[in-house]
Amino acid sequence: MEITKFHQLCAAYDNAQNNFEEYKKDCHLFSIEIVRELKAYYNIPESQFSLFKISEQKGFELVPDALIHAISLEQDLYWHFGVGLTVCKAPETLPEELILIHLMFRKNEENKYFVKYANSEEEFEVKKGNSSSYQLFFDFLFNLIITSYNQQLQHFVGEKTTRKLGYRK
Repeated sequence: MEITKFHQLCAAYDNAQNNFEEYKKDCHLFSIEIVRELKAYYNIPESQFSLFKISEQKGFELVPDALIHAISLEQDLYWHFGVGLTVCKAPETLPEELILIHLMFRKNEENKYFVKYANSEEEFEVKKGNSSSYQLFFDFLFNLIITSYNQQLQHFVGEKTTRKLGYRK
């Protein structure tokens, strides 16, 4: 059977699709690692953590507890998703506040991963499978949250409030 130009185009398309599916799988597994490392680094109880999809209007939409429902590849070539941390005066007491954080990450041609939060241009390189490589990024987020509480007057109008970090306009 003769290999035509059309067959070559189909083979190129098949190869590109397979490469993208592998890239997508790698990034999904990496997003799982980000969440696992974040929960471990901050010692977040499962009941105080939630996942969000970032909508087209940059809003946070609660999703089931599977990252495949939260992550999306956007035109900026970053994968986007949101996490929610419910904090209180003492663990599992009221009043509580939901901290929403818009996270972004990308994988480059050299298979290096970079993470950032949406309102910052600063990227942090992390090494897949290396917990300590996340420390700078997680400390950056931690300091951002602490600074937000220390520098902004927070009005607690009810038992629950929301604080959005990394919310892009």
